[in-house]
Amino acid sequence: MSKVFLPLIEIIFLLSLIVLFDSNAQTPKQFTIKPEVKIFTDSNLIIKQFSFGQFPFAGELIIKKKSIENDFWESVDTLKNGQLTFSDTTIKTEVEEPNEYGFEFFSDSLQSFGYYLIGNKNSFELNNGNVLILIDSTVYPEIKKEIFQFADDLIADGWSPEIKTVPRCETFNPIEIRKVKRVVNKYKTLWGKNFKALILVGRVAVPYTGNYTFDGHPEHVGAFPSDLAYVLPDSLLSDEDEYNIQAVREQNRNVPFDGKFDQTTIPQNINIAVGRIDFSQLPDFPQSKIELLKNYFHKNHSFRMGEFPTSNKCLIDDGFGTQSDEIFSADAWMNFQALCDTIIEGKLIDNIKGNYYRFSYACNSGSYTSCWSAISSEDCAKFPIKTTFSFLFGSYFWDWDTERNLLRSVLASSPYSLLVAWIGRPFWHFHHFAFGYPFSLSFIKTANNKDVYNSTGKYGKKGMHLEVIGDPTLRINYPKLASNFTYNFLNDTLLILQWEPPADTSNLTGYLISKMNENGTNQIFQILPKDSSTLMMPISSKGVYQFQLRALYKKTTQFGSYFETSSALILKIVKN
Repeated sequence: MSKVFLPLIEIIFLLSLIVLFDSNAQTPKQFTIKPEVKIFTDSNLIIKQFSFGQFPFAGELIIKKKSIENDFWESVDTLKNGQLTFSDTTIKTEVEEPNEYGFEFFSDSLQSFGYYLIGNKNSFELNNGNVLILIDSTVYPEIKKEIFQFADDLIADGWSPEIKTVPRCETFNPIEIRKVKRVVNKYKTLWGKNFKALILVGRVAVPYTGNYTFDGHPEHVGAFPSDLAYVLPDSLLSDEDEYNIQAVREQNRNVPFDGKFDQTTIPQNINIAVGRIDFSQLPDFPQSKIELLKNYFHKNHSFRMGEFPTSNKCLIDDGFGTQSDEIFSADAWMNFQALCDTIIEGKLIDNIKGNYYRFSYACNSGSYTSCWSAISSEDCAKFPIKTTFSFLFGSYFWDWDTERNLLRSVLASSPYSLLVAWIGRPFWHFHHFAFGYPFSLSFIKTANNKDVYNSTGKYGKKGMHLEVIGDPTLRINYPKLASNFTYNFLNDTLLILQWEPPADTSNLTGYLISKMNENGTNQIFQILPKDSSTLMMPISSKGVYQFQLRALYKKTTQFGSYFETSSALILKIVKN
């Protein structure tokens, strides 16, 4: 079997061998690009006007674009000699979709990058695909109510979930991994390309793979946890080449035929996002693993019901700055500029103890349980952690199958944490999140990225270590729902649907009513104005009918607009 190897990283975080370069007092933000955008409509044309602030060095700015579906860029323009503006004109179509734009600046002293969705989106996605939820069989009976609520919430967000239990597995066990993989393979065959996300709940068997370290520490070279192994074909995973008995932790050792795979890099593109929700071995928390799981799904439900704070602020705690030419925090700046109204720089734990941030990022020297001066596992149990999407970077804690692990501790915290990821090696690209797409799309784009998105990042592209700690199906925001969705038959053939508006209608645009088809997919039935509260329709045939009602809001951002939908209220009607 052919194998792909990454060169061993020569950078070690803990101050022992940091690569320095002449930054000319530059800041990490300067290694990213954020355009000012204005969008106009003129007859049947859409005109996008872009302007850029002054770059600190003379160079050229390459501008390119593509559709969100493909990976091939179209060259738009190259600005030279101090040019700071350009326009892009397209023909208006009935269905509007944003384009994905890439901006890459090159000079002798600076390289900067930025990627954004820009435009207006007037389409709706009501069918996100299938989700397989695999649950540790020992915790399932105790969290059954919460799991059923989670499945209902996924349905209300356009997903088709399936729940299955698998044996609990406390330690590495190749036999149990194969059992889980057989279940996943069954659904890959059954669902095909509609299989979009795999969520593992509780102590589901953890696959290990590779012989590498993404943090550069020689004693950490070896196999690492990888749920991506579950979604890859068996034929692309080998266990016959790697030989490492030097790793300090036994879990990281990898020898032929031990059940740990050889692959360090993803051998082919994936189309299934993976996420894990497991609170085993977190002794800093006074709650049991069952209580922490219940709490997580209560948080998840509350977010989907529009009950979280609405602030869209982001926080960056940068412990590395420009000490390395990888400019680690540029990953946060590049994404947050596409997502956030306000970006604040400050110490992570000091800020999120008191104020809510939709997104947060920190990087610094690390251990399995801490990101130095930013946050620790103990902090997560001791203080309120008021952030929803957390991104961290530092040594060791990316190896998440460890006691008191930092990433899993952040997820276990209260009251708002729902998704955590280790970003920087590689750089992640989740600007798609800004237009209401689920995080799973950005995970897949990042996992498959080899040369579509460039950055100052140097290592880890297509690494098997990529993982979402939490729920990858989430969107950036869920607005308030309507209420009291009911029905009555006025006569034998005339049905009336009724509802009440959300408590706050200030940004409400209208309502979207969809109808479920026989194959389980939803299609738009009617879009109604915001002052509507009823819909009458003829129904003559006997049978079961299912309707979904979503409150519809127009969301305007720095880079365009899209329609944001609430979770659906679901009504099942039986006509005899």
